[in-house]
Amino acid sequence: MAAPAATRRLKLTRPSASLMKARKLRKKAAGGKRPRAAASRKRVMAIRRKMEALRRLVPLCGDDDGAVVGRESGGDRLDELLLHAAGYILRLQMQVRVMQVMVHALNNLPED
Repeated sequence: MAAPAATRRLKLTRPSASLMKARKLRKKAAGGKRPRAAASRKRVMAIRRKMEALRRLVPLCGDDDGAVVGRESGGDRLDELLLHAAGYILRLQMQVRVMQVMVHALNNLPED
């Protein structure tokens, strides 16, 4: 009779529906899946690299003060960087449009 008991222990079955429901409820109560520390750190480092690249691409505005930046939180600095980058992109777009109008005007000079 020991043999059937051993086979019963080794038999792999799917967990019952009530057990699966209890696991889901526990997971929801714990806040769902938590990111692992290594994966979270990698994401943070990737975002920092991208912020630094953007900061190098966008020229500094004249009213930046290093002392003020040190007191700001990371979110405020990110918001400021993104707003500054958006303004810089708009200025570049306007410059390109003006150059296109100038090229068009110079290529289509009226001949006397």
